[in-house]
Amino acid sequence: MIAKKDPYIKSAYDQLQRISQDEQKRLEYEAREKAILDYNQGMFEAEQRGIRNTARNLFSLGVDIHVIAEATHLSIAEIEALKNEIMSDELL
Repeated sequence: MIAKKDPYIKSAYDQLQRISQDEQKRLEYEAREKAILDYNQGMFEAEQRGIRNTARNLFSLGVDIHVIAEATHLSIAEIEALKNEIMSDELL
């Protein structure tokens, strides 16, 4: 019913119907969607590693935890956890 009222939803619904009728096209569509999701997840994880590495570097330079939190948008708890990781790494 919503598809009849909204042309954008109708268009998407029609496209979904066409794709689902052709197995090969459906598999190609799913592969494209998976590739996009994998790429986005990889970029997110890389960004998180970069933020954590920046926080580690700032901490090792003696920057105040609150300044690190403001600069990286990490919580104080996350920075404390990084601090503990750094301390345990130094003991090894």
